[in-house]
Amino acid sequence: MTRKIAGVLAMVTMTLSLSGASENTPDSVRRYWLERPPVNGGVVERGEWLFRQKGCFLCHGPAGKGGVANRNYIRDTVPRLSPAQLLKLEEPEDVVTVLEHFKRGIPLDSLAKDSVPRLEVVLAQYHTIRDLIQSGRTPAKKDANGPVPPLKMPSWRRDLSPADIDAILAYLLNTRHQEKETLN
Repeated sequence: MTRKIAGVLAMVTMTLSLSGASENTPDSVRRYWLERPPVNGGVVERGEWLFRQKGCFLCHGPAGKGGVANRNYIRDTVPRLSPAQLLKLEEPEDVVTVLEHFKRGIPLDSLAKDSVPRLEVVLAQYHTIRDLIQSGRTPAKKDANGPVPPLKMPSWRRDLSPADIDAILAYLLNTRHQEKETLN
């Protein structure tokens, strides 16, 4: 095991013990990092693999469900990832339209103007999300004089291509869409 991975695993172990996470043991982290990318899957399966392999689940929770404690963060825990809400997709049909674009590997910028209501808002939100993932972000502090929250969004500019980011968004959109279908 290289020093870099050993250092990251030590930090992850400490973070997990501080957050009280039980589903994200160091063994499961090691398993995810060693897992090979899906060979026969589509973009959703690749997005799920990337979400696990890059360690997104450590902060965002399994399947992006959030709830991981982040000391001195203004919201106390890392929020649930809800791409449909972030993209301002109000109807299930709009989610399906965007998801199908992702699944076909077609950039959202090529969506027909009448395919999704308020397309200009959806595209603006999409670019904002991609920029955030590429640039990273330090979370807002609850106590301005307190420590910086330990969990922050790192910059993924060098590690995730635009297609990788779209795959992760497709995975999260698909997961949330399936949850809503199950509830109805």
